[in-house]
Amino acid sequence: MKRMVPVLLASVLLAGCADEPAQPVEPQPKPAKKTKPPQPDRPSAAERAEKQLKETVSNMSTAEKVDQLLYIGVTGTALTQADRTLLQDHALGGVLLLGGNITSTDQLKTFTAAIAEAQPADAKAFLGFDEEGGRVSRVPDAQLKLSPSLSFGQKNDPALMKEVGQTLGSISRFYGFNMDFAPVLDVNSNPANPIIGDRALSADPQQVARLGVPLMQGMKKEDIVPVVKHFPGHGDTTVDSHVGLPRVDATKAELEQTELVPFKRAIEEGTEMVMVAHILFPALDKNRPSSLSKPVMTGVLRDELKFDGVIITDDLVMGAITEQYGLAQAASLALENGADMAMFSAPGAYTSVHKEIMARIKQDKLSRADLDQKVIRVLRLKQTYDLSQTKRVDEYQRLIEQVKAVEADMRH
Repeated sequence: MKRMVPVLLASVLLAGCADEPAQPVEPQPKPAKKTKPPQPDRPSAAERAEKQLKETVSNMSTAEKVDQLLYIGVTGTALTQADRTLLQDHALGGVLLLGGNITSTDQLKTFTAAIAEAQPADAKAFLGFDEEGGRVSRVPDAQLKLSPSLSFGQKNDPALMKEVGQTLGSISRFYGFNMDFAPVLDVNSNPANPIIGDRALSADPQQVARLGVPLMQGMKKEDIVPVVKHFPGHGDTTVDSHVGLPRVDATKAELEQTELVPFKRAIEEGTEMVMVAHILFPALDKNRPSSLSKPVMTGVLRDELKFDGVIITDDLVMGAITEQYGLAQAASLALENGADMAMFSAPGAYTSVHKEIMARIKQDKLSRADLDQKVIRVLRLKQTYDLSQTKRVDEYQRLIEQVKAVEADMRH
């Protein structure tokens, strides 16, 4: 019996426990989550590139910055020692070749390769020419020449225009260029015009816009920088600006309804470079041609049309400019009034032009902040494209077939 005592005691104790009211269980607080301190937003690749670009410009001398704003011509049909030295010692904005620089396919390809090789490895220049097809063509091989823009424009086919743009791009690369001064966005609105005519896509501004944009996009697809021209519009002139200064007496409203329509569309669709013509538009500026005019380049192109790409002048070695201005003076005025690049084909003019611009910067006629912004625009565009010879097209026979195909599509 003694052994049962502990068992009974245990039973009583258990019974007593069972009769006691249950104590509420306190909920255990959940461990606090560890919160990470807020992380700053990581800059995007574009933001990092822009920051690097600004740092690059801040480390450049004033003389180096001016170099980037000059688009120069060179002497003869082969690279002279003087031009080679100039290209080696100065990271220039661009080099252009005209008809007088070109004699044959082999000569041109050798010339462009020599120009590219002479430049600093980390600072390539734009290398451009006028290849529109038709009357304005620098291509030395007849098998690679396209019909005038008006012929393609009459087909009124945007898809065909994109193919034409790609063909122009491939031809440009074949000869070693990375930029083409095309497409022409002038409206062929004046039958008496001695300079535009069939270089324009149409006499209808809406059709020029509709066809000019895919032409531009086709060139970009081949990694060629397209340069739309001749802003604000050369189609209603009766004087050739190579000879004298044309004048267009249209009102601002008339310009907005006609000449500006294709440029406005191109800007909306991402054009990156605009060439400004040497024309007097009294409705915009009573005193200076458009290529030297602040109301035209800064007022209309920048402020009204919201273009933030590169503005380049047409060749300043034209009668429209040289009749009234010296080359160095004209280049300086162009940059001071809104252009980012001053283009001049006169060989050997680099030193005098550069010296004049440097002097005017010291006089604060061109502010250093404005200078930096121009250089940033030029370098930003250079970073967007492959300016080297690596994209060179060497399939000559394929190019001939490409030209034949777009010509056949245009005729059928």
